[in-house]
Amino acid sequence: MAYIKIFGIKSTVKKAVDYITNPDKTDKQNLVSSYGCSPETADLEFAMTAKLGKDNVMEKGDNLAWHMIISFKPGEITNPHIAHEVATKIANATLKGKPEYVLSTHMDKDHVHCHLIFNATNFVDYHKYVSNKRNYHKICKLSNRICREYGLEESMPTGQKSKSYKENMEYKRGNSWKAKLKYNVDRAIWSSVSFDEFLFKMKESGYEIRQGKYLAFRAPEQKHFTNVKTLGAYYAEDSTLRRLEKNRHKARIPQNASFRVRMFVQMTSYIADNNRTGFDYWAKKNNLKEAAKTFSYLSQHNLLNYEEFQNHVADLNASIHAADDKIQQTRKALQDQKVIRKHCEVYRACRDVIRAEKDVLDKLLYRKQHKAEYQLHETTLKELAEFGIHKLPSAEKLQRQRMALKEDLAAAKKEKQDLQKQQKTLHIIENNFDAMIREAGIRVPEKTPAPRIPETGVLA
Repeated sequence: MAYIKIFGIKSTVKKAVDYITNPDKTDKQNLVSSYGCSPETADLEFAMTAKLGKDNVMEKGDNLAWHMIISFKPGEITNPHIAHEVATKIANATLKGKPEYVLSTHMDKDHVHCHLIFNATNFVDYHKYVSNKRNYHKICKLSNRICREYGLEESMPTGQKSKSYKENMEYKRGNSWKAKLKYNVDRAIWSSVSFDEFLFKMKESGYEIRQGKYLAFRAPEQKHFTNVKTLGAYYAEDSTLRRLEKNRHKARIPQNASFRVRMFVQMTSYIADNNRTGFDYWAKKNNLKEAAKTFSYLSQHNLLNYEEFQNHVADLNASIHAADDKIQQTRKALQDQKVIRKHCEVYRACRDVIRAEKDVLDKLLYRKQHKAEYQLHETTLKELAEFGIHKLPSAEKLQRQRMALKEDLAAAKKEKQDLQKQQKTLHIIENNFDAMIREAGIRVPEKTPAPRIPETGVLA
């Protein structure tokens, strides 16, 4: 589990960054990372962004930065690099690439913990971070989700009504009324296509139903009814109706096995003879819309050979992976572009100060007074060089690049969505086709499992 605390920093950014990046606590700074700034000059870069923010947005607030501590239960994470990875994901999900931050992982206590210091003013739109209960619960939800990905326990409050100790322990053992109700509701929804059918199957499971302002169920020997609203938003009536609506688009295999064999033989025969009229008549007569769609698609695309169909599915999956890679690459490029733009703004501000030196008499005093600008000038040069930029791009050029990347991202997302629609259709067809082939006793070659999108397929 990741336990999170957050508090403001009003005057000691330099000291705070020095503390969290202490080499003795961070494996000689191997467990230190940053975003949008250099750990060595983070306080100066925070201040420069804050100055630009005052000039552009004028938001109030006396916090210079925020300090978030992410602590893990003793013994839960033994590898500090994994802890740093989890904390990085929490930081990126929370901050969304807007403010600069420095992140470190400490190993000097009996439990691994991470320190995140981020700028109170972000460098994208210069708005300030607001720490309140609502935002804290958002962080907790993100933390819980990321912890689940790594097999860690959830622990942080999310604003939802908490369970009693007894109910929580029963829930973890799967013995609570609510846990059992969730299981039976999910099972009933999965095998139903209408609300009436769902209620009928809940009755078959032994539940008493009460329909009033809120839908409620009571199991045998249960004293009180349980309102579905207490199970979470996923089990509310409107969510249940949406889940049932999705089921209507899922293919269903007829229950009679001999009929399935006859259906397969007849339909393949119609297609082989190119008897489209006979095929359509047969499909209409037997009221098998999904089967009609299946074999119509196979016929139109000349995919009656099972191996060819599987290759078709594999090609589509590969196209989706390629589109997804394009999305991730473009998102990364957009994120990098934000940082580059920020470095350019800081560099220009510092360059103007340095150029003004030639007009002053006491240059030594001037350098002393503007030590921060001279230091940031060198830092931003190095940071821009890491992005392969050795000649400062104009603001107009950066804006054009940004717009082009946004267009590329939108196009890649649209392509992926279109491909996923095809994938969903093909997945249903694949399951129909596969099931009918198996029922007909036809041996098919082994296939390599391919990634599937959720909520598709057939129901037994």
